[in-house]
Amino acid sequence: MTAEPEAAVAIVRAQSPEESILLIRRAERKDDPWSGHWSFPGGRRDPQDPDLLHTALRELDEECGIRLERGSLETALAPTVAGRAAGPFLTVAAFVFPVAAPLPTVLDPREAVEALWVPVSLLEDRTRHSLQSVPGLPAQHQFPAIDLRGVPLWGFTYRLLTEWLASR
Repeated sequence: MTAEPEAAVAIVRAQSPEESILLIRRAERKDDPWSGHWSFPGGRRDPQDPDLLHTALRELDEECGIRLERGSLETALAPTVAGRAAGPFLTVAAFVFPVAAPLPTVLDPREAVEALWVPVSLLEDRTRHSLQSVPGLPAQHQFPAIDLRGVPLWGFTYRLLTEWLASR
């Protein structure tokens, strides 16, 4: 694990008509260990990114067509490690951005195949959480997850989301 995070994500939180969080379902790519999974908009830091906040905002714009300003940052969460049991591991910085209402998305199909504003009430409903098998792993391996349109929200995104919601 490196001291400086290598990637950043944007947690975009709409405040009305009901509090909701923007998630994307990643495009399927052989070189992407999180291919096809629900995630926050985000990605690896480019060498020309001046900082990780810029990375999060750039990725949000590239993946979803949403442009937010640096000044709209509400909080930066502590960097955390993402990765599967055998790697690859990635240190990720997460940034929270409040917006008044859900914003329209224009997805880059190379990056994301779906965007969803998920009500926080659904994410906090413990009856929606269960152990599930996940794409790409044997069925007997089960992980805490929430079903979103037939695809489990699990792994790093699930952990980051549930920890952040519990800490607010």
